[in-house]
Parts: sequence; C-alpha cells; structure tokens
Amino acid sequence: MTNRSITSANSRLSIILQSNGVATDLAVTDTVLSAFADIVGVPLVLEGWAADQAFSTAAVTSAEVVQGVDGQKHAGWVPSLVTLSGSVMPDTDTAANLGRIFQAQRMMRETFIVTGTLIVPALARSYSLNKGTLTQNVPIPAHNRVQAAQTFQIVFESAEEAPY
Repeated sequence: MTNRSITSANSRLSIILQSNGVATDLAVTDTVLSAFADIVGVPLVLEGWAADQAFSTAAVTSAEVVQGVDGQKHAGWVPSLVTLSGSVMPDTDTAANLGRIFQAQRMMRETFIVTGTLIVPALARSYSLNKGTLTQNVPIPAHNRVQAAQTFQIVFESAEEAPY
C-alpha cells in the first residue's frame, strides 16, 4: 500500500497565461499593455492561500438523464467544464497577479487562455488543467478585523490526471 496523507499544505498550483490569438504581442500592441508582458507565457506559482479553504473544484456532470412519459429512463454523456475556485491572502504576489490579469483582460477586452498544473504530493497525484479562463476575481479584499482572503475562479475545459 502506498503511503498517503490528507495534507493540503504541500500541494502546488501553477498557471501559464497564453494569448488566444487576438492579443498576440502585448509589448508591441500597446504601451499600456506592455506592463503586463511579464505575466504572459511564464509559469505563475500561486501561493499565499487562505487557511480555511485554499482551492477546490466543483462537481462535474458527466451524463444527462431524462425519463419519458412512458416511464423509461434515457441517459447520455455530456461534456462538462471544470470550475476551480481559490482563496488567496490579499498581501501576496498571487493576489496582485490575479488583479493584473483582470486589468489586462479589461483593457484588451479579451481573455487569456490559462493552463495549469496541480501537484498533490500527499496523494501522489498530479493534474493537468486545460484551456481555462479566469472568470472571477474579488478586486478589493473585505476589510474586517484584518483584510480577508480574496477569491477567484478559473473555468477549465478539462482537468486530467497526469503522471506524478
């Protein structure tokens, strides 16, 4: 039996932003957008996770099931998107970079393609996250007793287990 644990602290998530073909060269297309060139095409290791829930994925639906008026069940496979939600502390590079990505998307009026790699040493697993889009980001942290974690969401076309 393989030794495994449920430790989350040693999991690592990194993403790479790619142009979707519309905004191909940030350094050349616009001097304002050139300020974002350092976050495109390079791995961004996400860190500074919130303690209560760093990140999670929503359940995916793999089949549609219906019942006809005659009482017979019918089912078929359907594709599903994979939604990854995360929470990072507001004083981290990750929170700053997510804010910059949203700012660049807003200025370009276009989205980046996000690919990712999730490594989970505790379970001896790795996941390849494919064709994602950063869809949500909390731009200003809640100001409670201390500033609260900022949440974000990336929707991927697929999440496939990869060699560890």
